[in-house]
Amino acid sequence: MTLPKVLVIILQYNNSSLTVKCLESVSRSDYPNFEIIVVDNNSRPDHAQAIEKAIARFGAKYKFIASDKNLGYSGGNNLGIKRGLQNDVEYFLILNNDVVIGEDLISKLVERIENDGRLGIIAPAVDENEKVACGGKIEWLRSELSHIYGSDEKFAGASNSLKIYVPGMAIMVRRAVFEKIGLLDEKYFLYFEDADFSERTARAGFAIEIHPELIVWHEPSSTTRRFGSPLLLRYHFRNAHLFNWKYAPFWIKILLPFWSIFIIIKQGIKMLILPYKRGVSRFIISGVMDFYLGRWGEIK
Repeated sequence: MTLPKVLVIILQYNNSSLTVKCLESVSRSDYPNFEIIVVDNNSRPDHAQAIEKAIARFGAKYKFIASDKNLGYSGGNNLGIKRGLQNDVEYFLILNNDVVIGEDLISKLVERIENDGRLGIIAPAVDENEKVACGGKIEWLRSELSHIYGSDEKFAGASNSLKIYVPGMAIMVRRAVFEKIGLLDEKYFLYFEDADFSERTARAGFAIEIHPELIVWHEPSSTTRRFGSPLLLRYHFRNAHLFNWKYAPFWIKILLPFWSIFIIIKQGIKMLILPYKRGVSRFIISGVMDFYLGRWGEIK
């Protein structure tokens, strides 16, 4: 019997040494029917060239897509997803380039998702060196989403909002999910897109599972920290507003403008009494205003 084809998508933005480690771990997989696409999100030439050389060494089932601009997490992964949807790919394994997987991970994920037709997304737990994350917690009117540690979380699709989402470092997605709900939302660029995709998947009636007995190893924030923390705060606050507006209960949506005003007033006071905080406060206020002005995607 022919096993279903899996497309592994690895998104890179610079940091090619970690990408090579990720590729090496996938190459040791005991699952026979998979292909790999590395999407380069307009990295520096030396990093892009390093991956092209590595892919040539790994063999024909390893492919390379180079974007002429940084499309963020959603846009970059969407390039690989579109390629897979044009072919006979049944499952998509989306990996951060700073993740290392075990040789039996793909086999076990495929076995589980094949045995339950309700499943749209299945994910392993993520070892972040000090803790093991088993999903993320959805909390309204918060600028950041936190991970859940040491918990076996399994939940089914529902018409109401989830309390848990699947972090995007390592997720396997059934082809039918993309065919039903579309691709990752490129408005976010960075942060909250994985929570958004989990919500859309669940609301479409698919089940989602996270399994703590399946582990991948992740170096936290190895890519995003290079953007600079004030800019990251701008993404956080803009995207938190977008996510809340799309999915929060009605009463939360009513409170959203008041939350925005509170943030702006709080940061304005900080700018007055703490001059050294002015730069950070400006980025936070800009993030709030980006939402109301409809400035999406990459922040220039």
